[in-house]
Amino acid sequence: MLQIIRQINEGRTLLMNAGVFLCVVAMLGLANLFCRFVLHADLSYLMPWLLGGAVLYVFGPPLVLWLLTGRSSRL
Repeated sequence: MLQIIRQINEGRTLLMNAGVFLCVVAMLGLANLFCRFVLHADLSYLMPWLLGGAVLYVFGPPLVLWLLTGRSSRL
């Protein structure tokens, strides 16, 4: 199981994960604006769930690796 979590993390550091998360937040924001103004669909009720999923995917594996091995990346 530890090997699978390392593969999911792909050796990213905490700073790299924070950058990935900021990019995901920006893309979700743009998608929300597109849906609201172009498609006239309000998806604001879905955004907290999508952000929560992004947090779990980006910061979950390094947290588990840090708790189990003492390091959050392979380095």
